[in-house]
Amino acid sequence: MSISEIKTPDQRSRRFIFIPFCLICQAFQAQGIVRHGYSATIKPIVEEILRHEINIIQMPCPESRLGGYENGLKRGPKGISKYDTPEFREVCQRSASEVTDMIKAILANDYKIVAILGIEFSPSCSIKLQYSNKGTFHQSGIFIESLKSQLAKEKIEIPFVGINRRGMKKSLKELRELLSQQKNLLDF
Repeated sequence: MSISEIKTPDQRSRRFIFIPFCLICQAFQAQGIVRHGYSATIKPIVEEILRHEINIIQMPCPESRLGGYENGLKRGPKGISKYDTPEFREVCQRSASEVTDMIKAILANDYKIVAILGIEFSPSCSIKLQYSNKGTFHQSGIFIESLKSQLAKEKIEIPFVGINRRGMKKSLKELRELLSQQKNLLDF
């Protein structure tokens, strides 16, 4: 059967959202930090995305890639300063290149990317918040920093939204507002 013989119109969603690997796979988090009632999937965020009929693309987990997945899945929690190494930056750079290439292909085919999500306090995927011995401070994760840089070089602007598991109501409200605005802008 050829495309011209298909009678039913194509009903695919033309909108995409990129999410951190651990948003739908909490087992990839560092040992001992999965709390706040989400043992496998951060359900409120995923449910909101599904409610808006948005295609979900799971970004790679640089922390799990470092040293191979077997070691990555057994890792303990570490702050961003422990990950700030040339080896980890290279892993993040490669991962960001993969995501950037996918984003460029999606946009080239007239699809829309509504957002890129991150997980706050992640040394890799935080949008703006990190932990330290002295408290919370503002800094993107190393992977997100690399991704933002590569997208800027390509002149691609996409909203970034940080998901804070401790502040789920606020994160959900911010995501809901963004997705509602994006939907109103589209004629798909």
